[in-house]
Amino acid sequence: MKRIIVLWLASLFLCANTSIGQLFKFPNLIAHYEEHQNEKEESTITFFDFIKEHYTKNATSDTEEHQDLPFKTFDTTTNILIIFPLVSFQLLLKDVFFKGSKLFFYPSFFKFNLTFSIWLPPKIN
Repeated sequence: MKRIIVLWLASLFLCANTSIGQLFKFPNLIAHYEEHQNEKEESTITFFDFIKEHYTKNATSDTEEHQDLPFKTFDTTTNILIIFPLVSFQLLLKDVFFKGSKLFFYPSFFKFNLTFSIWLPPKIN
């Protein structure tokens, strides 16, 4: 079952992205050759002459019927593959340490013993 799926996907890819899909137009080629044989019954046209008439440089067949022949028109598809390189880098994070000291300005600017000296009587020296 896997083989059938692989073959089907491969043929689908080849028919869609390459000129192998033109092979599906071969029934149009045979039908068009038979039309030319029926038109020119008095002169039998060979298959080689038919190919030469339709596929040489001097072929002037621009009708839609002639455009359905295989390898008469080519569809161009562009496949672009973009690969982004994997860039690996290491992010170095430095831990920032702050000292946990609390800064209070009371000990240097404010003296607690002055609050008690207000209630004391003045001292004589």
